[in-house]
Amino acid sequence: MPLPLSPSPTILLPHLPPKTLVGIDLVTFTSTANFHGIRDLPNGWHFLYTGTTESLSLRSGGWFYVGDISTFDGSHNGAIVPASTRSLGPDIFVWKWNSETETLEPLRAGSDADRQEAMRHKANLGAVWQRGGLFRYRSRVSSSRPSQSQSQTEQQGPVQEDIDEGDEEEGRKDWADLTNSISPSLLSRIIGDPVLDVDGRPRWMVTSGSTAERDSDKIPGLPDPKSEDLAQVTGEQESEFSFLPIDLKRTWREGAIGRERTEAAQDRSWALGDLIQRYSDGGDLEGKTGEAQILGELQLTFLMVLTLMNYSCLQQWKRLLELVLTCQNAIKDREPFMASVLRLLLLQLKRCDDVEGGLFDIDGAEGGAFLRKLLMKFRRTLYEVIDNPGPALKTEFDKLATWVRDEYDWELDREAFVRRGMVQLEDGEEVELEMEDDGDDETGEYAPLVVDLGEGNTTQDLDTDDMDTP
Repeated sequence: MPLPLSPSPTILLPHLPPKTLVGIDLVTFTSTANFHGIRDLPNGWHFLYTGTTESLSLRSGGWFYVGDISTFDGSHNGAIVPASTRSLGPDIFVWKWNSETETLEPLRAGSDADRQEAMRHKANLGAVWQRGGLFRYRSRVSSSRPSQSQSQTEQQGPVQEDIDEGDEEEGRKDWADLTNSISPSLLSRIIGDPVLDVDGRPRWMVTSGSTAERDSDKIPGLPDPKSEDLAQVTGEQESEFSFLPIDLKRTWREGAIGRERTEAAQDRSWALGDLIQRYSDGGDLEGKTGEAQILGELQLTFLMVLTLMNYSCLQQWKRLLELVLTCQNAIKDREPFMASVLRLLLLQLKRCDDVEGGLFDIDGAEGGAFLRKLLMKFRRTLYEVIDNPGPALKTEFDKLATWVRDEYDWELDREAFVRRGMVQLEDGEEVELEMEDDGDDETGEYAPLVVDLGEGNTTQDLDTDDMDTP
């Protein structure tokens, strides 16, 4: 294979031990002795991570951008993404293996030794390429196939792997759609300031142990996640996520009373709108930048569950979905945003099985029940509560409903169930059975009541729903 005149965007992973779990975006494989990196990375966001084993081990990785990150002007400042990165040469990302913590680290800009090491590895790039030590980037590869390909390169030198171009193009589009709302400002808000490598390029580092304060469990006898004792074990201080503040127990404005509180507890559109406005740019009256922050956080948290199996990100992903899918007025007021959430959710569900054991299986006994209930409630709102919802939103929901019915056997239409009927037992006897009402449906005996106390115009709202209410 002739060497290119100009190297393509490449990740170099020198000294990586064999049999290390390596993940790049949605592809994972086990490294071999001849594996030294990944070439031909497409422009855009990427997430590289490693683990000592395929399952029960701490995973760590970093977000980085291939291409001109200055296209995010207005989304970051010079301290996060230095202006000098705009005129850099080919994207060659060099990572070093820390044998003590068994994690990958970027070669840092502030270290002379790291800069010299990076220059040495870059100068040796042609030889590594010639020996077949670089794995060609794929968007979709089975867990065994990369290792087999690497075994071939060890024996025969560089080979051209067979690629289904149509499948590869679809996989790259999926990854782009799963990350298109992620930005430097969003990563810095959630993860913290990035580490700058020897070329001044930012990398946002995350581990499977990273957590938000609200999701951290302080277990007696075990070190606190933010303590120095744990840092000595893992090799670094765990980062604390700064997620969007979502309080599902308080979804009404300050000072709201009575009916207004009850309605805001059932229709969380006010809470969604308040969150969007708080995280929008000053001149953005429509809240587009705030909506992008929510979409980006939905993308980031999902991908951190998929790749690192991060528990805190799973909880925030569920909180975001519960906030959005329990809105009513927002269905009409923010139709494009709601349609974008449904479109993203469908794509995410299509990739749920990429995580070991399946996304819902790592959530304990609840599994996917929480999402099925949310979607059933959203369907009732869309078709029974809201007058004339937009056709684009209905189209996106129908696609989602059809997919979950085919894949998970979830029927989202309550009326499709026979709630009362005769059932024949094994001995031939017939009995009449009736399905119990679900308190989450807010219908029948679970419907909210407004009771007039007879004191002038004063009323008190009594909400018998099990949702969080005043």
